[in-house]
Amino acid sequence: MSVSKQRDALQLLQTVQMFPWYVEQFIEHKKAKKHSPSTLLGYLRDISFLFRWMMAEGLTSARDMRDISLADLNGLKKETLEGYILYLQESHLYERSALLTKPTRSSRREYSERTISRKISSLKSLFHYLSALAEDENGNPYLTRNVLAKIELENTELTPLARAHAIRAKILIDEEIYQFVEFIYNGYLAHCDTPKKQHYHMQNRDRDAALVALILSGGFRVSEIISLNLRDLALEKNQLKLVRKGRVEDAPFFSDWGKEYLVRYLQVRGKYNPAPHEEAVFLATSPGKPQGHRIEVRSVQKLVKKYASAFGIPDLSVHKLRHSFATQFLRLNPDPHQLQAQLGHSKIETTMQYAHVLEDALSKAVNRTT
Repeated sequence: MSVSKQRDALQLLQTVQMFPWYVEQFIEHKKAKKHSPSTLLGYLRDISFLFRWMMAEGLTSARDMRDISLADLNGLKKETLEGYILYLQESHLYERSALLTKPTRSSRREYSERTISRKISSLKSLFHYLSALAEDENGNPYLTRNVLAKIELENTELTPLARAHAIRAKILIDEEIYQFVEFIYNGYLAHCDTPKKQHYHMQNRDRDAALVALILSGGFRVSEIISLNLRDLALEKNQLKLVRKGRVEDAPFFSDWGKEYLVRYLQVRGKYNPAPHEEAVFLATSPGKPQGHRIEVRSVQKLVKKYASAFGIPDLSVHKLRHSFATQFLRLNPDPHQLQAQLGHSKIETTMQYAHVLEDALSKAVNRTT
């Protein structure tokens, strides 16, 4: 065995211990198929990306990759995986997985469609193994459903226009942005069919409307919003202090109309009964935790889906709120470099995907001038 293969084999032995037992079994299965240690390390990198994203997005209660359960994987939805692919398409993370001992300048990147396809292919292989090949002591598969089987991979790279076409039907455009937030605040109550639901909605509508309005008026990621502390707000400047992906500090802006909802919520934030030291802007309460605490990503995802379904756009998600802002920004301010700065993109090509979403509207605008 060559020195490089010996090194990869040792790294594989050390790295696989950081994963759940069923991933170790998957790697053993692939090893039996004569896959090289380098290839197996590639599988672990791709699996690690999904697992760490799940933890960051609140899709699992695990705080360590080793604790991500089969039930967590079994509960993933197709739309959730589509959100993960969008995340990869605009990602400019440092790869901080256990497979890298130190982040380097070259590890900061935005992924090509080819790289994304490879990452998804790795996951398809894992989920196929867990749902069709592996079985427990009773002869049952580890997973009862294979959500990755519903994800189709393109053999060719998508053009920005093709990607934008897929996005267009799932975002808010023009007045829908303002109508959606107003629906949260004033319209959703009519969809509450029990006194308990009505009470819960009235308790949280200021918070929910402010949270969604802030994302829609600044294009922020949900992780950035829930991480906000009171000291991070500069209301007089309509500005937030954020730590972007890659631990980059930033100070993007939000609009006046979003500020109105935020100020209204801050005036009633105290009803969540936060502890004196609680600095989180957006709070929630839960059984066993009567004092207000920082709201979780998963809670925000669920509340957005609840309101979106009632509003009539069930495919709308937290991530697509960011897309909605970006599309509207370019409609009103046709300067992609300004948008690039606001969104924190490292490459203008990522920002330009939103320009193509506007083409149908621009066509109508041209016709109105003739």
